[in-house]
Amino acid sequence: MTTEPPALAVTDFSTGYGPMEVVHGVSLEVGTGELVALVGRNGAGKSTLLAAVAGVRRGPTSGRVALDGEDVSGLRPAAVFVRGLALVPEGHRLFTSMSVEENLRLGAFPWRRGDRRRVDDGLSRAYDLFPDLSRAARRAAGDLSGGQQQMLAVAQALMASPNVLLLDEPSSGLAPAVVDRIYEAMFRLRDTGHALLVVEQDLERALRSSVRTYVMDRGAIAVAGPSTALLDDERVPAIVRGTAAFDHDQ
Repeated sequence: MTTEPPALAVTDFSTGYGPMEVVHGVSLEVGTGELVALVGRNGAGKSTLLAAVAGVRRGPTSGRVALDGEDVSGLRPAAVFVRGLALVPEGHRLFTSMSVEENLRLGAFPWRRGDRRRVDDGLSRAYDLFPDLSRAARRAAGDLSGGQQQMLAVAQALMASPNVLLLDEPSSGLAPAVVDRIYEAMFRLRDTGHALLVVEQDLERALRSSVRTYVMDRGAIAVAGPSTALLDDERVPAIVRGTAAFDHDQ
């Protein structure tokens, strides 16, 4: 009996900026149809980790990143993207003067010239997942609310049909009702077989929404385990709030 590899496997991964290493030996995995949370206080290295895994953070790295068992370590962002991994960075980063639909079409850049049906199918999925975007398809992205812009950022990343989606603080600055809608969409993606790794600032929501949680502190994984078990683990809020630190030498 063979065991399928996880959709995303990060093994002993380190990266940084120039000579300064800020992520130290991180290992984590996300299976097909799983939503996994990554939490930690500001500056713990979460965003740096996601960007480096996606190939966006170019700098000295070591360790391994694999998608469905294929080693993609060190590949450029476009090469990682076409192999099925998409990053939704914090802060939307949309083309605000372009329309919603134009922004979505840009997300399908690997096949926008050669496969019109695939692009059209992507648009249909995006509008089904986020009806707000369908109603605002001709509006400039900069005219949308913060919540709608976050929906657009997620939908744009999905246009190339990735298997793995990395989301960096998708709930940041949004009203609770809007966050609920974002998470409902993420649950739909999970239930259709996507693998999601979500950096979340709301610890309670992270633990209750995910199957597994990794807690980062000072660039390393301090605590990890099933989210239901970590709900009652006093170390987790202490590390996230900065009232306790992980001893890297332990």
